[in-house]
Amino acid sequence: RNPPVKEVIDNGLLPVLVRNLGHHWNDWKVLFETAWALTNISSTEYTIDVANAGVINPLHTLLTHHHPDIREQAAWCLGNVAGNSIELRDYLLNIGVLDPLLKIVSEPTNLSQ
Repeated sequence: RNPPVKEVIDNGLLPVLVRNLGHHWNDWKVLFETAWALTNISSTEYTIDVANAGVINPLHTLLTHHHPDIREQAAWCLGNVAGNSIELRDYLLNIGVLDPLLKIVSEPTNLSQ
């Protein structure tokens, strides 16, 4: 069965998910589940909806989160967004997502278990 992506969007839940990214910094389980949901949605034909919901800046911030699973999910979701269009890719590069991404892959302590 396919996840109910369109239903999530049609019912206005994308802004709620994006808000969760900024309101639960110390609750890594909520952050992980939220980022995971956004990663899954952004892997569909609704990637631009995820980007337009304001996910980029919170995910950029989460690339430096203390929990490696959060960093990994943020990276996956941003990768999906970057892969959607040249414009989004260039925007992500211009706001500086490459530096924290390079830190994640260059430091073994930054990898998830």
